[in-house]
Amino acid sequence: MTSQKLNALEQLLGSYFHQDWAEEFDSDKSAIQAIIESEPKEQLLAGAHEIDELLGSSLTSDELGEVLINKLGCYFDPATLGLTCEQWLKKVRQEFQHQH
Repeated sequence: MTSQKLNALEQLLGSYFHQDWAEEFDSDKSAIQAIIESEPKEQLLAGAHEIDELLGSSLTSDELGEVLINKLGCYFDPATLGLTCEQWLKKVRQEFQHQH
C-alpha cells in the first residue's frame, strides 16, 4: 500500500464519490463533470499529478482499488464500466488535465 500523501485526490474523489454518490449523480461522468465545474484548476491539476504518482507506484489493480476506497474514500467501482482501476484513473486524469 502506498504511504504517499494524496490530499488533492482525497478531496476531489472522496468528496464526490462518497458512499452515496450514486444518489447525487447518474454516472461517474456526471460526478467528474461536477468536480471540474466546482473545483479550482490548481486542485484539478494537483489531482492529475497525484494520479500520475499513484499509477507510477507499481500497485496491483487490487491495491489501487484498496487505495481508492480506504485512503481516498472513493466508492466508485470501475469494474461496473468494464474498466480496471488503472484505466479509470487514467480517464479521470485526462479529464482533470483538459478542464476548462
